Amino acid sequence: MQDGRLEPIPRMKWFFLLLAIGLGWVVFTLRRKLRVARARMLLLEQERTALQEEKKIVFDFLHDLGEAFTEENIDRAQMLGVILRCARRVCDARGGAIYLWDAGRKKLKAEAVIGLFPPPFPVPEAVADKIATREEYLETMLKNEPVPANSTSVLAQVARERQPMLVEFAEGDERFPAFHEPSLCTHSYIAVPLHYRGDDLGVMALANREDGKSFELSDLEVTKTVADQASYSLHHAQIYSQLADKRKMDHDLKLAREIQRILLPAEAPRADHYEFAALNLPAQQVSGDYYDFIPVDENIWGVAIADVSGKGIPASLIMAMCRSVLRSKATGCHSPAKVLCEVNRLLYPDIQEDMFITMVYLIINTKTNELRVARAGHEAPMICTNNFESVELINPPGMALGIDSGSVFDELIQDAIIPMQPRDTVVIYTDGVNEAIDERGEEFGKEHLKESLRAAAPRGVDVLVKNIVERVERFSSGQAQNDDITLAAIQRKEV
Repeated sequence: MQDGRLEPIPRMKWFFLLLAIGLGWVVFTLRRKLRVARARMLLLEQERTALQEEKKIVFDFLHDLGEAFTEENIDRAQMLGVILRCARRVCDARGGAIYLWDAGRKKLKAEAVIGLFPPPFPVPEAVADKIATREEYLETMLKNEPVPANSTSVLAQVARERQPMLVEFAEGDERFPAFHEPSLCTHSYIAVPLHYRGDDLGVMALANREDGKSFELSDLEVTKTVADQASYSLHHAQIYSQLADKRKMDHDLKLAREIQRILLPAEAPRADHYEFAALNLPAQQVSGDYYDFIPVDENIWGVAIADVSGKGIPASLIMAMCRSVLRSKATGCHSPAKVLCEVNRLLYPDIQEDMFITMVYLIINTKTNELRVARAGHEAPMICTNNFESVELINPPGMALGIDSGSVFDELIQDAIIPMQPRDTVVIYTDGVNEAIDERGEEFGKEHLKESLRAAAPRGVDVLVKNIVERVERFSSGQAQNDDITLAAIQRKEV
């Protein structure tokens, strides 16, 4: 110090002081930027983790959805569960449900439920206390209680109006029922319609986030995306189901036709002075037509034709039963009416109320040339006589098999006895012949059948049955064959 004055700071000291201040500022700035960078990196890492989690959810969703679609079958329950689990995970929802319309679009039925999904309708307190304890109870109740189409619930509203809905704060909203049990109360809600190409399927809904927060618009958008995939999957599941039903139906029809083919005689019998012929032309839908040639006794043959009501496997099984019973009772019995009484008595207990059998059973004695005919509610046989000039109906009384236990059936049915002259020809047939229709909706009818009989009988029964079928096909040209065409014929040859 000189003269009471401070000595000036050397320039070098000023330099180092400024340098220290500058370095401190740089370090401070770098540390601040480093903290910001670390925060950004942490945020990016969190976003990356979130994206990876979403990616995993999507891949798991697609994988599980693919598992539900197999080549042979589609497990709809499994598929709906996959869809619902995906939506729940993405939105972190506490519960969710998928409701689908019934066939008449009168009710929405819960087809899939997951977690604690609040009931969309009021529930008695005792029931609420029970279903809140176990999710299985809640799921069972929801699946057993459909929601009416006119319900004021958000679920029904979204399904009706086909518009998605986000309810961020549901407390106090009258559309959601109030519950004493907190776990059943609705705090936040998302509902999205399920529809594909104009086909209304139902609605998917999520309720209450696990973290207690409200659902946001981003949750709604994600749910809509999942719902679009769900709608596509449901639509195609229905198509697959319809194809599976068709394959099963085709299989049943094929099996029914095979049963029918096996039960029909391989060839017509051969007898002195008589010719036999028969023909069966199945329709696309098997109806259960049946014909048979039965050796009754020496020089005696039975000929039967029947039509079982209904279609497919049930009709074919009834036909098989009928054939077996008829054959067991026909041997040695020369009265077709008595045989049919026994057949009716044995079949009646096993035939459903909405099923029955019509049948004509005739017996021809090739030695005495006596024809006996009994008719159980079937189309009346036709006989062509007088050197193919006259055609008449053989119309003895009787009722269909399987309708009555026997008290009425036995009283009604009778034998018609007719002597067969040389060249006389008898035709028995099912209603697929006379009820075949043309493009104007008119039936082939009995008059056309009589014309066929007069025209073709002189050339033998083989030609006759083929000629009748050809005439029926020409008559109904362009129209689908809706019923089996079955007929059989007998002709006494000239001595």
